[in-house]
Amino acid sequence: MRVIGITGPTGAGKSVVCSRLGEWEQISVIDCDQVARDVVRRGERCLLDLAVEFSSVIIDKDGELNRRRLAGIVFRDRKKLRRMEGIMYPYIVDRIRNEIAAREAAGDRAVFLDAPTLYQSGADKLCQEVAAVLAPEEDRLKRIMERDRLTEEEARARLANQPGDGFFESRAKYILRNTGETSALRLQILELMNKLGL
Repeated sequence: MRVIGITGPTGAGKSVVCSRLGEWEQISVIDCDQVARDVVRRGERCLLDLAVEFSSVIIDKDGELNRRRLAGIVFRDRKKLRRMEGIMYPYIVDRIRNEIAAREAAGDRAVFLDAPTLYQSGADKLCQEVAAVLAPEEDRLKRIMERDRLTEEEARARLANQPGDGFFESRAKYILRNTGETSALRLQILELMNKLGL
């Protein structure tokens, strides 16, 4: 079974691309953002490790992660962000590895990893090939403000802590450019599937 990474900056349209890819037979998509949410659920070891590092202020009274509070701490301090990533990534990659094994056992011929931090987490080492989805920054800003209900200041802080397009262009084998034109993006997805031989 082949494993292909789909990465790119937040708000570029990776989820749109991956939802289309998941329509093919015997092809599945692992939502790495969902995996990241799963590893910090109440009672998970990763959440406890984060609380030790950043204090119990990041945990709500019901024992769940207060994402907004954690984001307020780490997205304004690059060292703290790197520390958070250093705690979370090993848990995330381990869970992704298990998911890949399950998809292979189920008979899938390919699995796509929808992974915004594919390279930073080390999950690219699980992939045979990688495609990046890129989009203009202002489009991404609007999308994440709507999607995550962020203020413009919060959204810009999140974008500022992410690599630029050059980071992805220099690493990914394939580039998909999301300009907001649905038909153009769909065509690029078809071309990607042809290049991958799927």
